[in-house]
Amino acid sequence: RIFSRCPQRISLLCQYSTYNRNSTLNISKSNIALKSINPVRHSSHGIIPPLPALTLGASGLIPFFAPPLYMIYNNWIFCSDGEFMHLAYSASILSFLGGVRWGLTLPTGAKEIPNWRNLTYSVTPSLLAWTGVLLHCPLGYVPITVGLLGAGVIDVVWAGYPPWFKILRTILTVGALTSIGLLFHVKYKTDKSLGVTASIQGIKNKYYDWKNGNGPST
Repeated sequence: RIFSRCPQRISLLCQYSTYNRNSTLNISKSNIALKSINPVRHSSHGIIPPLPALTLGASGLIPFFAPPLYMIYNNWIFCSDGEFMHLAYSASILSFLGGVRWGLTLPTGAKEIPNWRNLTYSVTPSLLAWTGVLLHCPLGYVPITVGLLGAGVIDVVWAGYPPWFKILRTILTVGALTSIGLLFHVKYKTDKSLGVTASIQGIKNKYYDWKNGNGPST
């Protein structure tokens, strides 16, 4: 009887071995498929920012550069209303940066906890932005510039953020500070200053001159 059951047992063992081998192969294929779907550049350990973050971050620089570039295009005529638009947008972005750190401490099991260090830093950019708006231009740029620079350095140096976020923060911080420098360059390079209505009229005049073939107006 013992020997008569050996072929059955051997058959069962072969089936079990084949099943294990196929299961291991399927798991390996699944892992390869997952790696192909989630490449390193989109993981929290990659250095290349995800496309949505890169696109929205770069788009966020447009309101920074729009006022000074508008003034340069309009024969370097400084626009006081454009300066305030730039200041207000800078303040709103600075307030947003503090909220990023606050949100980092909220998930259950997060590495960063809601302690005094993290939460105090989270509310500081908003206070600096509020102070900048109260002081108006150009003095209001002092706390806002300090806030943008300080927040950029802290976000890069402190732990908790993935590498791609630190690289993106560095690029956007440099862009924001460059726009402030460009705005002040226009402001103190020219003695011509107009409000936004007269400034827009100047743009229209240049467009009509170009359309009629008269060349740029002076």
